[in-house]
This record gives sequence, C-alpha cells and structure tokens, in this order.
Amino acid sequence: MLHSSSSKNSTVVRSPATVRLTRAALQTAFVVSEQLGASFAERLFTTPRRHARPERERATLATGRPFTVDVALRSPRWNGQHCRVAAWRWGHGPTVLLVHGWEGRGSQLGAFIQPLVSAGLSVVTFDAPAHGDSPGHRLYLTDQADCIADVAAIAGPLHAIIAHSFGAAAVLLAYDRGGVDAARNVLLAPNVLIDDAIGRFAKAVALDDAERTLLEGQLAERSGVGLASLRIEHLTSGRDAALLVVHDRADREVPYHHGVRLAATWPNATLRTTEGLGHRRILRDPAVIAETVELVRQGVLPPASDLVREVDRWLDHHER
Repeated sequence: MLHSSSSKNSTVVRSPATVRLTRAALQTAFVVSEQLGASFAERLFTTPRRHARPERERATLATGRPFTVDVALRSPRWNGQHCRVAAWRWGHGPTVLLVHGWEGRGSQLGAFIQPLVSAGLSVVTFDAPAHGDSPGHRLYLTDQADCIADVAAIAGPLHAIIAHSFGAAAVLLAYDRGGVDAARNVLLAPNVLIDDAIGRFAKAVALDDAERTLLEGQLAERSGVGLASLRIEHLTSGRDAALLVVHDRADREVPYHHGVRLAATWPNATLRTTEGLGHRRILRDPAVIAETVELVRQGVLPPASDLVREVDRWLDHHER
C-alpha cells in the first residue's frame, strides 16, 4: 500500500522526488497498455517496505516462545502456495491474538504483552508475509486474513483479538469468511474503509478514475475479493461481540473517520478518541493499554497469586 509523503505514511514511495518518478513511470505504463499500467499499480499497492526491528521489540521477542505457522494463501494470485510465518507466544491462559498493520510487525504491539500476561492471559502474535521475520515480498488483505485464520487454528480458541491499522481490516475479513471468532475485540487506528484506502493511493500516484477502476479490478482478480465484499457495512453485519475502537483524532496515516464509521456500523461498539497520539504512539500509551486490558480480561480468572490475595482479603474482611 502506497501513499504520498504529505500524509507522512510509512510507504513504498516517500520523498517528493520518488513520488514524481513513480507517477511518471505509472503513466508511461498505462500509455503502453492498460493491463501493464494496472499491473504496475497493483504491485505498488501490495508491496510493503520491510523495516528494521528496534531494540525494544527485539527484547520483547526474546522473552517469548517462538514457533512457526504454515499459512495456506487462498487468493488466486498465489495458486495454492503456502507461507511459513514467524510467531511467538507468552504466558498461559485464554489466548489473545495481536495483529499488526501494514509495514508493521507483531512486536509493535509488545507493550500490551506483559499487562495481558499479568492478567492471566496467553498472548500470541505473528509477522505477516513480507513483514518482520516472515518471508515474501507482497501482501494482500486476504493474505493477512489467511494468517489470522491459520494462527487461530493452532493457537486458539481465541479469547480476544487486538489489531492495529490494516490488521483491523484483515480481522474483519477473517470474521466474515468464518472459522475465526473472538468475544472481545480491540481495533486500534483501524484502516477499515478499503475504498478510501485505494482512493488515497490513487490520488498519491495520480491515477484518474478509469485507471483506478482498472486497479480495483486487478486487485479483485488477484485477491479473489471485490470491493463490494469489503464494504464496512458488509464486514460488520451480524457482529455482536464486544468491540473497543481507539483512534486518534489527528491520525495522519489513517483518517479518524475510519474509526468513527467502524464504531457506528458494529453493534455493541465503543469508540475511544485520543488526542496527540497519532498512528503508532497509540500502541504504547498507558491509558490505551489499561483500557484494552480491562476489556480483554473480562471473564478470565485472575492468576493464582492474585486469586490468593483476593481470598485473603475476603477472609480478613469477614473475620472482623
């Protein structure tokens, strides 16, 4: 997924000079043939940059139990291929799945791990294809949904899912396809209005309406899912699980109205608006983490040490 530098997104194309060159190359491709232009645009849209993992994330992964998951990539583009993705697990108890966003890594949500483990939960995360420690160079939304389904099949049943950005859209698609379910959901800075995401990409690389339509057709053909099936009203239809949406009003990468629309279309949803956290600091904010853990830990017995302390307090109170 590619955006211009004006929105300061993590992108394949960032500098103004690179954006101009990309636009020129795309227009040249469309002049040669519509098919070539659409294929080039589709490649740009589905090619993430792989970022180095910072030290704090490496330290977090060092405390987890690593494993791998064989993911069946179900979109027509991959023709039955599989991808073995890197995954990690912490703690014991009901499983919470952490899902990263575009050009992210599972360890980006690392600040949630210890509070969740302390609450008596087991935490699982993974790196999607073409991200982090997993192989590959391209990623479709359907691929991320495939990862969620196959990781859940091994690590589940799922007590809760916490997802960031593009990962939130993949969670919705995984739910819509069936076979994945969680009673508690937290979606952070959710990038869930797919037509809007494509529109922002098209504007960044100067595609006209006809060229954008060709791109949409190419994406539908390669992924096996058309835009109509990705409408937020369709993806949230019939959902009744608990949902907390957290979105910063000034998020410059995924517009705030994505979170507003999601909360409005999902029954039983709560929208929490933050100020000044942007798109990624929201993943490390203590208040966001505390509210997330409070929702997710519902229905979970406290760890044994906490339970003993609660019993002791109860006995002390009733012996007085």
